[in-house]
Amino acid sequence: MSISSRSGRLNHQIRQSAQKGVLTTVLRILHLAWPETAADSRITAGCDEDSITDILRWKMADAKNRLDPVPQMKFLREPQSDRAELDTPTGYIDIMVSYSWDESTYLTMECKRVKSTENSLALRYVRNGVNRFASGKYSPGHAYGVMLGYVICGNRNGCIDRVRTTLSKEPESETGFDSEFGWQSDLQLVNGIEHFKTRHHQQSHDNRIEIIHAFVVVN
Repeated sequence: MSISSRSGRLNHQIRQSAQKGVLTTVLRILHLAWPETAADSRITAGCDEDSITDILRWKMADAKNRLDPVPQMKFLREPQSDRAELDTPTGYIDIMVSYSWDESTYLTMECKRVKSTENSLALRYVRNGVNRFASGKYSPGHAYGVMLGYVICGNRNGCIDRVRTTLSKEPESETGFDSEFGWQSDLQLVNGIEHFKTRHHQQSHDNRIEIIHAFVVVN
């Protein structure tokens, strides 16, 4: 039993180390691309999340191509999330970051609008976003996933507090939320930009996935 346990921890650590470099690059590209996305005349606080994400995806591709060297990754819009043992797709991913020849290895970015003054969007963020990672519908067996919150009310800190509170009140059986790990601030992934991280148990895959929460303001 102890050998199996050490092996499981080692495998998780290897996955986490390999995927963290990709994660930090993607977050850097996201924040390089966001000012141009927010400035696009088609983007307003009244836009639905799909319209925002359609534009963000191409702005991220442009930002990636300006880097030297250019990272070897692609940003795919709403590909199907498949499991090899199933014949049917399990869902559509907002932005899939493909960076490997292995089709089961990718980074998932799920995008949701958020608002500080009422709770319906925070509930959608958790139930239709976070919970899809926890269930393994998205990123089964992966070390990381990304939740991107589009702040549509101008109050970024208020939106962050609402999402954090909503997540803590939802059933752990649905969220897989590790309450001991909690909701942690992170200033290291991208220098000078605050992200947040939570840990969730993917019970069906005996895996712990760390979700990175990024919040950007829609003008």
